[in-house]
Amino acid sequence: MTDSAASSQPDSFSVTLPKRFGSISSDTHITSFSAEKLSSTYETVRNALEALVGLLIDSTKLALSEREFYTAIASSLDNINEKQSEILWQFVISKRNLVDNVLRASCQDELYFRELEWRIEGRIASRRQRSQASPVIKMKFHLDKECVSEYREKVGVYSPADGAKDSPNQLDQTRREVLAETDPIMLQHMIQVLEQALLDARTRRVRNYVRPTQS
Repeated sequence: MTDSAASSQPDSFSVTLPKRFGSISSDTHITSFSAEKLSSTYETVRNALEALVGLLIDSTKLALSEREFYTAIASSLDNINEKQSEILWQFVISKRNLVDNVLRASCQDELYFRELEWRIEGRIASRRQRSQASPVIKMKFHLDKECVSEYREKVGVYSPADGAKDSPNQLDQTRREVLAETDPIMLQHMIQVLEQALLDARTRRVRNYVRPTQS
C-alpha cells in the first residue's frame, strides 16, 4: 500500500476489506464509503480489491496449500505481518469454491494447443526477379477445447450401452485450426520472447510463487 492513510492502519484495513469484499466490489458507492471509513482513498481501496481478486484467482488456479500460500505472500510482500497473512488465507479458503466454479464456467470455451504444422515458402532469384525474395513461414495451429496431450489423439468417450466411442464429427466439434504467417525476422523475435519467458520462469521469485508442477 502506498497510501499513507491506509498504511497507518494496516490491521483495520486488512481485516475490513476481506470481510466486506462481496459487497464492496459490487458497488462504487460502497467502495467510496469504505474508503472514508478506513481513512483512505477510493483508488487505494479499488487497487486493494483488484489485488484481492488476483490473489483469489491465482491461489485457486494453483491450488496452493496453506504453507505455500504463506511462503508466496512472504516473498511478495515485505511489510505484511503474520496476522494479516492469516486473515488473507482465511479469506482465500472461504471464497475458493466460488472462485473455482466461476473459473470452470469461464474456461469451457478456452482453446488449448495440440499441434503445430509449418512450412517455408519463397522464390529464388530468376531473370524476372533478380533479387531473392524474403521467405514466408506459414503455420497452422491445431487447438482444442479439451486439454489433452498433443502427442496423442483424444480418446473418445466409451459408452457401455452401445459399445462405441464418439464419432469423428463429435470429436471435431471441440477442435479448431488457426492459420498464420510471418517472416524470419518476426519469427526470430517471437522465439526470443518465448525464451526470455522461460528464463523468467526459472527465477527465484517465480519459483516461490508457482507451485512446481508434478508430471
